[in-house]
Amino acid sequence: MKKQQPDLNRRSLLKALTIGGSATAALAVTGVSAAQVTAPTSSKKDTNGYRETAHIRSFYDSLRS
Repeated sequence: MKKQQPDLNRRSLLKALTIGGSATAALAVTGVSAAQVTAPTSSKKDTNGYRETAHIRSFYDSLRS
């Protein structure tokens, strides 16, 4: 009778899933947030945004006709 070798990849996957699930549950119970999102605060006006200039308006007018 031949002995089967244990599938180490499967065992490591099952261990990782168990540890990951436990860590997720612990974070949920303690209320620790994984990522904190904060709104950017800028005191000066953004000058690199979209600006409709005269040549842009003329291009838009050419599309309408």
